[in-house]
Amino acid sequence: MSVSAPILRRRANQAALYLSVCTLVLIMLIPIGWMLSTSFKPLRDVFQTPPQWIPDEITFKNYVAQFNEVLGTLMLNSMIVAVGAAVLATFVGAMTAYGISRFRFKGGALLMLFFMGSLAFPVPLLMISLYSLFVKLGLLNTYAALILGHTAVTIPVSIWLLKNFFDQLPREVEEAAYVDGASPLKVFLFVVLPMARPALAASAIFVFVVSWNELLFGLTFTSTTDMRPLPAGITLVFLQEFEGAWSEMMALAVMVSIPVLILFFFFQKTFLRGVTAGAVKG
Repeated sequence: MSVSAPILRRRANQAALYLSVCTLVLIMLIPIGWMLSTSFKPLRDVFQTPPQWIPDEITFKNYVAQFNEVLGTLMLNSMIVAVGAAVLATFVGAMTAYGISRFRFKGGALLMLFFMGSLAFPVPLLMISLYSLFVKLGLLNTYAALILGHTAVTIPVSIWLLKNFFDQLPREVEEAAYVDGASPLKVFLFVVLPMARPALAASAIFVFVVSWNELLFGLTFTSTTDMRPLPAGITLVFLQEFEGAWSEMMALAVMVSIPVLILFFFFQKTFLRGVTAGAVKG
C-alpha cells in the first residue's frame, strides 16, 4: 500500500520538528548536566583535561558542606524577597490591568505599549535610578529595596498577563454584583480576583522565579551577608580573588534550584492555564 506525497511531506515535517525540538532540549540540558557533574567532583577534578562527565571519584562532601548557617540565611532572604515581590507585583499588576481592561479611557492602548516597552530599558540604567532613590529613602541593605526593585522589573509582564485574562472574563457577573450594591473595590476583591486565580498564579510564579534568580540587584542594593539573597550570596561567598570553590558552588546551585522545580511541578497546569488564557478570543 503506497503512501501519498502529502502524507510523506507531513511526516517529514513532523520528523524535522521533533528533531529540532530534541536538539534544542539537548542543548539546554548540557549546562544543567555539567552543573550536576561538577557538584559531585572534588575540586582538583573540576578542570581536568579532557573533561569528564562522570567523575572517577564521586563525592557528596560538596553537598554536606552547604548545610550551615550561611545557607539558611541566604535561603531565608531569597524566600522573603521572592514571596514579597510576587505578592506586591501581582496585586498591583492586577489592579492596574483591571483598570485598563474595564475602564476605557484615552491613551489606554498607549499605556499598555509603555508597560511592554519598559521591558527594553537597560537594567543597569534602571539600577542607577533605583539606587539613587533608595539612598534618599534610606532603604539600602533592606528587604524593601530588593522587593521594590524586583517588582519594578517584573510588573510589566504581570500587567500584560492579567490584562489579557481580564479581557476574557464575563462582565455580567460584575454587573450583577453592582446591582446587588457592591462597591467597585468589593467587586474587584471578591468577584474578579477569585475568577482570575489561574492568571494570578501565573503572574506570581513568574515573579517568584525571576526574583529568586536575580543577581544584580542583590549585589547592588545589599552590603552584608545577613541581607543578601542567594545568587548574590553564592557569588560573594564562593568566588574569591585567586580561587573559586566551583564544586561546592555547583552543589549549592543544584540545591537552590529544587524549590523552583517543586513549584513548577505542582503548579505547572495552573501556570500554563494562566499564560494561555487570553491567547484565544471568542
